[in-house]
Amino acid sequence: MVARAHPATRALAPRRDFHVVIGPKLRRRRLAQWAMFAIAGCALFLLLILSRIALDRHAFVIQEMEQAIAAEEARYWQLRLEVSELRDPARISRMAQSMGMVYPTEVRAVEVPGLGSPDPGVEERWVNLKLLLSAQP
Repeated sequence: MVARAHPATRALAPRRDFHVVIGPKLRRRRLAQWAMFAIAGCALFLLLILSRIALDRHAFVIQEMEQAIAAEEARYWQLRLEVSELRDPARISRMAQSMGMVYPTEVRAVEVPGLGSPDPGVEERWVNLKLLLSAQP
């Protein structure tokens, strides 16, 4: 059970309506702190956006480079195909025949004086020269 106070005693008791009074300096300080917090939040948000833009820009550059690499690689394989077609012996023999070139029917050896087989002492001199040159630093 709860005991209730008599209404007459309630009127005699002092009223206790407390409230906090904030001075104007303290209000300005709180307002300045909130403003600095808001400015810092906006700055961080803008920095986040700028970093994303920088990353996206680099992603576009990388994509362009990959496309250029793919195009150059396709060009490389096309050129290799052309080189293999140009080196085809059947094509070369057809072009030679159209120019009037033919295979020789007989083979002749041409000997030039002084360019034949070397004397027996020449090979030894080269070996000695090679040994001499390889011995020096």
